[in-house]
Amino acid sequence: MTIEVIKNISVLFREEAQLPVPLLDYLELNDLRINELLEDENRNGEFIIEFELEQDTITLSYEMHELEETSQVEYIVYFICKWKWIWEWYSERFLEHDITFNVYPTIIDYARARIRPLELMEEKILELEGYTKEDLLFYYGSGPFDDFEKADQNLNQILEFDEVNNKKNMREQGLYFDEEMERWIHIPNSLDIIENTIQQLSKVR
Repeated sequence: MTIEVIKNISVLFREEAQLPVPLLDYLELNDLRINELLEDENRNGEFIIEFELEQDTITLSYEMHELEETSQVEYIVYFICKWKWIWEWYSERFLEHDITFNVYPTIIDYARARIRPLELMEEKILELEGYTKEDLLFYYGSGPFDDFEKADQNLNQILEFDEVNNKKNMREQGLYFDEEMERWIHIPNSLDIIENTIQQLSKVR
């Protein structure tokens, strides 16, 4: 079994017959977010994802309106969510704000630790403090609010129809078989590249 490490990920967009350009450049040039690009039914093109591995380079391409078979979401959304959820589950941190997972006894504790930027957090705390105990229970449940459990639920969506991967193998051996690339990926040694790529793409979702 050959185990690969992801050394670089490039995400490009090619609009119809034009040359491919980095997706982030395309979005900035056209003043678009990813969801706005996907919702534009008059625009056609394809996403090109290039994985540079230690021993190989894999290029995948998907029509922009093509849906991933099991999740029925556009491939670029599936790609972002898949690698974000794998990264977060394995790292036990939130990718976008680098906040370590925790378990919070109340929704106010949860909001104080999780919501960023700080101005938004303070605004949300004031709103929550205006609720009665009954309202908090009705709208948010009794708690505790468990980041680890939520990460498990997210990963379950990725592994739901997966007959190769399992959490034990991913956690103990750090291995994930990527069906699209048809390669075993060593998660720990690929984390930095995954983080850098998905963090940038998450900002324009």
